[in-house]
Amino acid sequence: MVPLVPDDRIRGTKTLLLGPPGSGKTSALATLIAAGLELFVVGTEPGADEALDDAMTRLKLPREKLHYAYIAPASEKWSDLMAMAKQINAMSYEDLASIKSGINKTGYQQFYQLLSLLSDFTDQRSGQKFGPVDSWSADRALAIDSMSGLNYMAMSMLVGAKPAAHQGEWGVAMNALEKLIMKLTSDLDCFLVMTAHVEKEFDEIAGKMNVMASMLGKKLAPKIPRLFSDVILAKREGGQHFWSTTAAGVDLKTRNLPLSDKLAPSFEQIVKSWRARNELALAAAKPTQGKQA
Repeated sequence: MVPLVPDDRIRGTKTLLLGPPGSGKTSALATLIAAGLELFVVGTEPGADEALDDAMTRLKLPREKLHYAYIAPASEKWSDLMAMAKQINAMSYEDLASIKSGINKTGYQQFYQLLSLLSDFTDQRSGQKFGPVDSWSADRALAIDSMSGLNYMAMSMLVGAKPAAHQGEWGVAMNALEKLIMKLTSDLDCFLVMTAHVEKEFDEIAGKMNVMASMLGKKLAPKIPRLFSDVILAKREGGQHFWSTTAAGVDLKTRNLPLSDKLAPSFEQIVKSWRARNELALAAAKPTQGKQA
């Protein structure tokens, strides 16, 4: 097995797991522990920890390998909602969108809280700190569940409780979110999984409608898959859950899974493929290192 130490600089895979609600995205995260990794999860939606805990119990996995932090979505105060309602009642859409500043922007710090957490991950259940996520090696996995929460955080950071955003504000929020995803996919040596809901967007390059990750605006979603090693669709058929790497009309890619429409919903197969590939790479590098010495 590949020695998992920082000096090796072996980067874990980066996976975008797509799927509608109820497709088993959160539950599948527990299989990263079954694959031998220590799992760190950032939840951005209410109830995500319950699905994860259920999966941990079902798979009989060691609880000490799971670390969890929840960043609650912004919840408007009654005073903010009343101020917003007054503006909607008194102003046209054009006037609403042209408001220079959001309502109570200082109350929408969730995106900053996320960045602070990633700069020094704190397990909210134990209080233990684990340092910045870009200092971890490939014996750990970071999961952000889900992208929908990040979308809301990025936009709320900019507009607060403002009832309408103008085009420039959408662009600023999209840019902030893209920079975060680029940081996570480029700088992390640990495994990374980001989950996302799906929606249909027009792919300007392909010239047709495709199912993509639900992102801010229409320009960002087609740019995201290139940053990940695997983009997988989670789906449910009756009472069974599957992963697909071949679903028609969905923007998918794979480097660590076979082409199939009914894969087991488990990260164990991704980690196994990654280990096999890196064992060969290290074995090939050793003779060269010896000669140089």
